[in-house]
Amino acid sequence: MTNISLFFLLTLPLLSGICFFFLGRLDNLRKNISLGVLLFSLIYAIIISLSPHFAWSKQIFPGFTVFLTLDKLSRLVLVFANLFGFLICLFSKDYSNGKGGYFSWLILLMVFTNLEILATDFIVFTLSWGGSIFILYMLLNLNSKFSAKKAGVILGFSYLCFIAGAIIYTSFTGSNSMFTGSTMILNRPVCWVAIVLMLIGALAKAGSGPLHTWIPTASQSAPATVMAILPASLDKLLGIYILSRICLDFFVMNNFIIGLLLITGSLTIIFAVMMALIQHDLRKLLSYHAISQVGYMVLGIGTATPIGIIGAIFHMINNSIYKSGLFLVGGAVEKKANTFELDRLGGLARYMPLTFLAAIVFSLSISGIPPLNGFASKWMLYQGAFLGLLATTNICLRFIYMFALVAAMFGSALTLASFIKFIHAIFLGQDNLKSKEKIGEASWEMLVPLLTLAAFCVMLGVFANYFVGKFIAPSFSFILDYSGSWNSIFVSVFIIMALVIGFIIWNSMNKKGVREDTFFVGGESGYSRPLFPATEFYKTIENLPLLRIYYRFLKSEDLDIYNILTLKWIFKRKNKNAKT
Repeated sequence: MTNISLFFLLTLPLLSGICFFFLGRLDNLRKNISLGVLLFSLIYAIIISLSPHFAWSKQIFPGFTVFLTLDKLSRLVLVFANLFGFLICLFSKDYSNGKGGYFSWLILLMVFTNLEILATDFIVFTLSWGGSIFILYMLLNLNSKFSAKKAGVILGFSYLCFIAGAIIYTSFTGSNSMFTGSTMILNRPVCWVAIVLMLIGALAKAGSGPLHTWIPTASQSAPATVMAILPASLDKLLGIYILSRICLDFFVMNNFIIGLLLITGSLTIIFAVMMALIQHDLRKLLSYHAISQVGYMVLGIGTATPIGIIGAIFHMINNSIYKSGLFLVGGAVEKKANTFELDRLGGLARYMPLTFLAAIVFSLSISGIPPLNGFASKWMLYQGAFLGLLATTNICLRFIYMFALVAAMFGSALTLASFIKFIHAIFLGQDNLKSKEKIGEASWEMLVPLLTLAAFCVMLGVFANYFVGKFIAPSFSFILDYSGSWNSIFVSVFIIMALVIGFIIWNSMNKKGVREDTFFVGGESGYSRPLFPATEFYKTIENLPLLRIYYRFLKSEDLDIYNILTLKWIFKRKNKNAKT
């Protein structure tokens, strides 16, 4: 069974991806084969994740043997990674034309992703990580050379940092294994260098600030499916997965590392959601929220409490689900309306009701509204920050915990505000579409992934306690204390009952007694119906005295890591001085 599973997870996708480059113009054949290959990959990912033991080894040459295995956490990551790969491939059948080897790169991406998850040593892990960065570059290069270059520079730099940190770590522990290596205590400068370098790699892969700037740039040109498969799902899964391994298995966290992760997560939440609030482009709005949600995961691991760490892993799964769904909603809307501009959209709920339903679920979930999965994981993160605040005796760290707790809750409020704008601009409000006769519901290839992901948002919210207790908590050695957590099933039943009763009352009202009339403005004629465009929501925030300076600083890109690495800030300053 082991060899068969690896054949469908690695060998068959690898051979298929390479052969696709030679299929010429047979796009439909390429799409159908890709879907079949990724379906088998998903099936066997589920099979080996349910098997009690999975281990495989092969000697490549004397002195080097490849070991592949799964622990409890990597089993969960493997299943969800292949689920996203299959659903996004299905969505791509109607969304992408397959030019530029899109399906070849997509299926090869899953090969390297599976290899990253199965890897037990740093050599195989880093080689497969490098392969996924190369494929990301090629996927972005299909539409924009600049976005591909920017992503390549930032992720390449962080990748080299991780390799350097891993070399230091393995040289001191004497083990190349990621599972049996010893936990390093941060008592020497070289140990600090190792953990900082490895954290740079993990945070960049997850898309956390300040190593995030390639994501908004890529969103302007990359297809929605590329954004859904990489920064929204796979990179989040693998980035937070390796971050948790660094903080729990490779090193012993102290107060400084805890404070660093809490501050990094909190600032990522705040600045990204503030930038999302003012966006008028659907893609950039979603990309900044993809960054903001990483902050919650980093913050959760930084709490150093069992419920906070498990909540971070749960939020990693949840975010990948609804964030992928939101990017796919954007792709379905663009497919029908031919635009991502919010001021050119509106009223699509009547044309795309099922897409609208999925968008509502994703929007409420990312905003942390019960009983959906986003609320369940955020509630655990709030508890983790609060318990960390109570447990620490360090005054400085207490203030950091308080700041993190406020940032997490404030970020959820601003996220809800952003997605009120998102739903109003696209599906409600003024109908700004010009060619209405061409608008219709998305195809079944698009709807199946959307509705499947929306169903996961509901199920993981309603059965949150069961899912966490059965699939996430056993991955860790510490005991999870559920004191203060909510009973997800009980609350869900009451919310559903309230909605049903509300609908019955509304439906039984005598609506015929309500008079409808035109607007009356001082007896004058010629006045049109007043409009409330969603692009005007929160527009004044950008012009407030203190926030004006804040937004000017963020838009200046002075701290864009790409500009720093490529020394563009030097040339920018020289040009500015030359003009003055």
